[in-house]
Amino acid sequence: MANHKQTAKRARQAIKRNERNRALTSKTKTAIKKFMAAVDAKDVELAGKLLPLTIKQIMQAQAKGLFHKKNMSHKVSQMQKAFNSIKK
Repeated sequence: MANHKQTAKRARQAIKRNERNRALTSKTKTAIKKFMAAVDAKDVELAGKLLPLTIKQIMQAQAKGLFHKKNMSHKVSQMQKAFNSIKK
């Protein structure tokens, strides 16, 4: 248990941030999995709808520092490449 007001507040803030970050991370990973499932099923229409939404979700998570910038750029590139391969 914290001995000072400041450390108690810091602990509360850390818990809130942890929950928020975990929720956003989960939401982002779920969006990626849904898109990749649509690509695997070769559903061009669904994948076309999900691609911009998923990219937006990824970029928001990256802007908050949940994922490394280059990692997410690589992920977006892979997703666009996968979408283009089923679009043909």
